[in-house]
Amino acid sequence: MDSEPKVIRATQFILEDKTGKPRAMLTTTKDGPMLHLFDETGKSRAGLSMLKAGPELHLFDETGKTRAALGVSKDGPRLALSDANGKVIWSQP
Repeated sequence: MDSEPKVIRATQFILEDKTGKPRAMLTTTKDGPMLHLFDETGKSRAGLSMLKAGPELHLFDETGKTRAALGVSKDGPRLALSDANGKVIWSQP
C-alpha cells in the first residue's frame, strides 16, 4: 500500500451532487482563493475568500444579495448585516 500523500494541483475544483449540479467551488482569482457553496438551485449562498486585505465570509440570500458579511483586515474585524434590498442595516465598525 502506498503511504505517500496524493497531491492534486489545479486552479479550480467543482464539487457536484449526484445529479451533476455544482454544490461547491474552490477557485483562485487574481485577488486570492475563494470557496463558494451553492444551494440546490445552483445559487451561491456562502462565500469564503482570502483577499489581500484579509479573510472575508459572505452569506447570500436566495436572490443572490449579501445579507451578512464578516471580514478581518489590518484595521480590525468588520461585520455587516443587510436587508432584503441589499442595504446595510447594521455594521461594526
